[in-house]
Amino acid sequence: MDATPTLLRVGILSADEGARAIQNIYLPALQALPTSYQVKLLYNGTDKNKTPSSSTSTSTSNTLCNDNLSSNGTTTPPPDIPSASTPREILCDPTIDLILNFMPNEYHETYTIAALDAGKNVMVETPVSLSIPSARRIIDAEARAPNNAKVFVACARRYAPCIEKVFKREVASLDRIYYARCRNIAGPCAAHTATAHHHQPIIRKQLQPWGTNTNVNAVAAAVDASTTQGQQLKHGLQQEMFRGQDITKERIALSSFLASLGCHDLGLMRDTIGYPDTVSSISVNEPYFSAVFHYSTGSGGKKEHPFTLMYETGVDAVPRCDAHLAVYGDTKTVSVSYGLPYGTRQPVRVVVETADENGDMKRLETVSGWEESYREELIALHGYLTAGQSVKTTARDAVLDLKLFQTIFEQYDRQCGTIRTPLG
Repeated sequence: MDATPTLLRVGILSADEGARAIQNIYLPALQALPTSYQVKLLYNGTDKNKTPSSSTSTSTSNTLCNDNLSSNGTTTPPPDIPSASTPREILCDPTIDLILNFMPNEYHETYTIAALDAGKNVMVETPVSLSIPSARRIIDAEARAPNNAKVFVACARRYAPCIEKVFKREVASLDRIYYARCRNIAGPCAAHTATAHHHQPIIRKQLQPWGTNTNVNAVAAAVDASTTQGQQLKHGLQQEMFRGQDITKERIALSSFLASLGCHDLGLMRDTIGYPDTVSSISVNEPYFSAVFHYSTGSGGKKEHPFTLMYETGVDAVPRCDAHLAVYGDTKTVSVSYGLPYGTRQPVRVVVETADENGDMKRLETVSGWEESYREELIALHGYLTAGQSVKTTARDAVLDLKLFQTIFEQYDRQCGTIRTPLG
């Protein structure tokens, strides 16, 4: 008979679309695994009022809203989950083992490092942060963390059962890849920043990296003493991203999109066909973006005939999501379609197309419900933290997404220096 699994006690930090993801997806998923997870505290940093000016930032802790957001943007408290009035309550609670960091991207580093320095495991949503130096600071904090605390990067799409069991297997069976395409054209969706047209301004508690400080009381004091505007932190990370280049509206638009929808697409792309050799032909025509990736080596390290992958993404006002990754061989085409991150309606669907003995189309389809991806992700997280099992979405793996972002930025800069058009 199997032993009872270790119970991980969870504290949640969320705001904006992260709060919606927690309310609609992760809380039900966690509660569906009652012998593995127990949610003890939830903090929501979404503020329903206007953001105070920087001159009033020292008093912003009184304006923080602890309500959660439902899918239609209204505030409703999650049932049976106590609310924390500040992040400090969660970071310093000695009974909490795992923190879910679903704050906006610019806060990923500071809250993750704070949790690690307090000896707590962290599940932080993808991207792990916005710059490579920032991600490396997280990795350094993980290496020195008390209690052997670890970082897990949330990207549920990469744990979808039909992707793991069918899509990747079918792609690996191709004798040769001739072409690949990754598309994500989505209409407005309140559940995700990249497609939501209206955003409420918010103010949140800001943390600073603590260096090697692992004293919980000192962490709490730093949390209470430090408040700042999110834009200031984001600007600093953008300066690291663009390495002294002008932070133009085109660069900001490209980086914001890659760090919202793009990181989910590119992570699945890397899982399936590996890391590209180079990138070319970047176009930036907000809110549409495209790039051509070039490959000469397959995901298993074997030499293959060169091929390209066309990546195209953008948002519009049509309420649908046309999102898929398709890989073309000679006698077989393998594709997977999926919804937006945090979407709760569209399943993950794998389609294998071949010709039968008569030359007619033969089409095999495998479907995973959207809930299955999150369940499998949480099962993998539990095994990683309690049994030392390997996972694909570590902080070190997440750096590869940021390196790919950097390659895209560099190609865009090269094109802007020679082809002076709005498209790069």
